[in-house]
Amino acid sequence: MKRTVEERRSRELTQTLAQIVDGMVDKVTTAVDWLYDLRSMVSSETEDSTKWHGFILSSELDVRFPGIYSPFYAPRIAKADLNRFEEKLRKLGGTDYLNYSVFPRSDKGEYLPIKYLHAVGKDLEVLMGSDLMYLDPSGAYKKAVMTDGPVISELIKLNVLAPSSKREGYIIVLPVYSSPSIKEYSLEERKNFLIGFVGTWIAPSSLRDEAVELRGLQYSLIDQGRVISTVGSVNEVRASVSQEVRILNRIFNIVLDSGMAYKLSGIEDNLPNISLFLMVIINLLWWTILYSMISVRKKALDMAFLVTKDIRKFKQAVDGVSDQVVITDPEGKITYANKAAMTITGYSLEEMVGKKPSLWGSQMPKEFYEKFWRTIKYDKKPFWGELTNKRKGGELYEAEVRVSPILGEQGELLFFVGIERDISRIKAVERMKTEFISLASHQLRTPLSAVKWFGEMLMDGDAGKLTKVQEKYVSKINESNEREIQLVNALLNVSRIESGKIIVSPKPTNLKKMVEGILSDMKVNIAGENKVLQYTIDKNVPEVVIDADLIRHVYSNLLNNALKYTNDGGKITVQIYLKGNKVITEVKDNGIGIPKEEQKRIAEKFFRGSNALKKETEGSGLGLYLAKTIVESSGGTIWFDSVEGKGTTFKFSLPVRSIRHKRK
Repeated sequence: MKRTVEERRSRELTQTLAQIVDGMVDKVTTAVDWLYDLRSMVSSETEDSTKWHGFILSSELDVRFPGIYSPFYAPRIAKADLNRFEEKLRKLGGTDYLNYSVFPRSDKGEYLPIKYLHAVGKDLEVLMGSDLMYLDPSGAYKKAVMTDGPVISELIKLNVLAPSSKREGYIIVLPVYSSPSIKEYSLEERKNFLIGFVGTWIAPSSLRDEAVELRGLQYSLIDQGRVISTVGSVNEVRASVSQEVRILNRIFNIVLDSGMAYKLSGIEDNLPNISLFLMVIINLLWWTILYSMISVRKKALDMAFLVTKDIRKFKQAVDGVSDQVVITDPEGKITYANKAAMTITGYSLEEMVGKKPSLWGSQMPKEFYEKFWRTIKYDKKPFWGELTNKRKGGELYEAEVRVSPILGEQGELLFFVGIERDISRIKAVERMKTEFISLASHQLRTPLSAVKWFGEMLMDGDAGKLTKVQEKYVSKINESNEREIQLVNALLNVSRIESGKIIVSPKPTNLKKMVEGILSDMKVNIAGENKVLQYTIDKNVPEVVIDADLIRHVYSNLLNNALKYTNDGGKITVQIYLKGNKVITEVKDNGIGIPKEEQKRIAEKFFRGSNALKKETEGSGLGLYLAKTIVESSGGTIWFDSVEGKGTTFKFSLPVRSIRHKRK
């Protein structure tokens, strides 16, 4: 028992550490997302002080994350232009720029002075005008140029700028270029387009998730063997766990020490001694018959009282929960039901006992209940599912149910415990959300189509010939508008799926001909890119009964993802072949891959992998969700294999003949 309690305490400590690590990663991810937005803003030709501060205020950064981030922008300034740069900023007015000057001065050829700063504290205002090269001698900005991604610096002490300051922290920097297609250039060529860096200051203490309770714990953040942040304290360390965490390019170590809150109780700690003591007492009682009989009788009465008291407490606890709890015998007849079961179903306990839960059930198809009983009675495994039940008054309601078989020592079935939750209100809210997305998306399509139409008219010269600058702006408007149209279409598809209105209209289709057309278009689109697209389609692949328009979306999504996340010089291969009564498609690339810890979420709505966000900032996170739904609606299955940094292979199957059906 002692070992079991210790293991439970250890699990609690490990779970708390995992929550802290997740919060730390989330905070840095948020900072990186803002830096990419800031980079897009400052790289435009209209960048100025008003626009910078307006963007920060509109993002509500201080409201959502008070006291955590201090974003800044440091342009690249040649030494010959330094005086003009200072004079220009002093003329901006405002207390920030009245005495603006670059610090420190040296004989180097260029500077990276902080031009714009949104500081979260007065002591951080000393960063204004400081040279990034001097502030960060470790050269995080150089590493950022090499990777064209965010980089975190060594620990920086502000006493290099203000001797009295005790503040220390890190800066996360991201390079800003004048060219949007910087990945096409070599490292040496990139320097010609480098115009500066966006970044943010973040203190070590800010990395901890304050929502995680540390009662009885001590949290320590360690960087290169040095403790840089400590929260909480313990008088006596009873247990300790640690974990290395990679934050961008940097590895931190988090140590969590537990004190008395995680210590075994006196009874748990001394249980073996107590047991031995009781055995001695019992043996002595056997030698004193009279006292033994009296003591045993008294102890039996006391124990019966305690057991009865514990049973009453258990019943009070179960009756107090809001979820329905039902216990049945191996044949499914109810032996116990809590108060919530009576409240939800409308039946009294007397009406339930001896009956089966079909009293308020029997609303689902026959196949559902066959699977249900096969799982819990014959496979002897827990069953989870969503179903529709009927209250005593005739009202239907939606519920989430989990039924677990309770087994004896020999594996025999003793009884079932069922927990049911009324989710009617949750489902109603989800439907309202889906209807809202659908309505909003429909309303957005009309103005977006109008913008696209007028943009094309301007490009065609219907309103007069445009200058090159005007053409550039209109082209960017069209590109952004097209992305919005694609997002609206994706949202409409999602709303149709969630509302059950997606219609699958299968008909015999020449899959080989359809896929060859898609691949031919893909090859045209990547002409000039240093990527190879190859495909093999088995000549034995027959016609399949599918909805061609929907399946075409699946192929386009998987191929576009493979091309998007494959680096220059990469290779994408497509194989389609017959296996049994199914047609298998494989789309393989040697691109960035999917992090192992994120693979289980890859088909969730709006989810995008962390490495995908860094490589391609644009994207809705809906493509794979739609692809999975379409394949499964067509009677198929989709799965994948992936190794981060080495590539991904997506596979899906389609039946040669699919059941013709529609979801209304």
